[in-house]
Amino acid sequence: MHDRVDSSGDGDLSSNPALQAVPSGALALAGTAVALLIAAWLLIYVFVFLARGPVG
Repeated sequence: MHDRVDSSGDGDLSSNPALQAVPSGALALAGTAVALLIAAWLLIYVFVFLARGPVG
């Protein structure tokens, strides 16, 4: 697609300090989203399904 070149002109984007923090930030965001999803599922399980008691 489009080749992006940083302002130094050498084409090495890894030398930009702002871009070096992106993978850890993305990992933290993904981990937080997964943790919230699991916590929400557990809350629904405990307060909806277990609260009904055994069916049958």
